[in-house]
Amino acid sequence: QGAPQPQRGPRRIRRRCPRRSRAMVAAAGGAPTRPPANIEDFLWNIHTVLAAQPGPFPIDLVKDAYSKHLGHKCAIERFLVVGEGGLAATLKRIPHIVNVTTDGTGATVVSASQSADLSKAQLIDADSAYRRELIKKNALAKAKAQAAGAATGKAPAPTAKAPVPAAAAAAEPEAPEA
Repeated sequence: QGAPQPQRGPRRIRRRCPRRSRAMVAAAGGAPTRPPANIEDFLWNIHTVLAAQPGPFPIDLVKDAYSKHLGHKCAIERFLVVGEGGLAATLKRIPHIVNVTTDGTGATVVSASQSADLSKAQLIDADSAYRRELIKKNALAKAKAQAAGAATGKAPAPTAKAPVPAAAAAAEPEAPEA
């Protein structure tokens, strides 16, 4: 009974989650979410950020609003090609999600194309319908270009032939030499 307890140094007070990055902590009002795993998740995130805004807001603030609302970095380059036209040109390619306009001062502003009460499934359906529409338009434009090429006497653009498998090529008899 008599052995004295060894004295311990001052207790360290451990902070909660000291290793967690500050990027994962969302602003008040929303819990942090995981970064999107696919394009549909990213489009849903963009929609929720834009729908949460009271009205159109400057395009320069989109990435900041996304980070504050969802608690992670807006990695638009991971899902959409951002070219020389910048963020405005990129967002104009998804008009079924984002309206890109200019306000009275000439500044580019963005807003949600869909209603704020839209579900994720409805947004995915709208995206699928838009993609199908684009495929039809591209096929129609290609057919018109080929028809115009044939009407002017030009040969249509060559199409790539599927490579012949080696087994099929070996099975075909060669023409005898004359």
